[in-house]
Amino acid sequence: MFRPLILLGVLLVFSATLVADSSDPYSDYRDKSDYNEAFEVPWIELEAKVKQPPGKNLMEARIADLPVGMQLFVDMDSIEVGSDKVTRTWLVAKSRSGAYNASYEGLRCADYFYKVYAYYNPKRSEPLREKDLPQWREARLGRYRHELMREFICNGTRPEPVNEVADNLRKEAGSYQSPY
Repeated sequence: MFRPLILLGVLLVFSATLVADSSDPYSDYRDKSDYNEAFEVPWIELEAKVKQPPGKNLMEARIADLPVGMQLFVDMDSIEVGSDKVTRTWLVAKSRSGAYNASYEGLRCADYFYKVYAYYNPKRSEPLREKDLPQWREARLGRYRHELMREFICNGTRPEPVNEVADNLRKEAGSYQSPY
């Protein structure tokens, strides 16, 4: 008497699982992991304080995507990686004719975006100009910021520690040969 009831119960449970699986035609393609998007922590940018204008501790970043006659330098005294994973530093562009411009920038390796916080030129009446509302912009492929990030600042989508950035700049400077 109990045997048919047990058999009937087992059949009901088995058929219920078949019906549940057959009701979702995509069940074979769904991720079976315990990942839950609701637990993702949104990225929050830290407030950036513009550092002192660049000093003399500049390391050249050998960038192929710069215009002819231009050199790009990273101010090693100002470079830092924040807890928001943004590398902030002064970048200095110099030309053969003596032109000098610097920008304090944030470089975000997670998505290859950058933000300019301030500009500096010692020959202007107002040498340091902070931007009012800096915006994130894409560091496009084929542009110097993208190459700077790819070759020196980032390790994939993660920022390199400051000492690794210095090592990357040193290694590249030793192996670089000008195409001109």
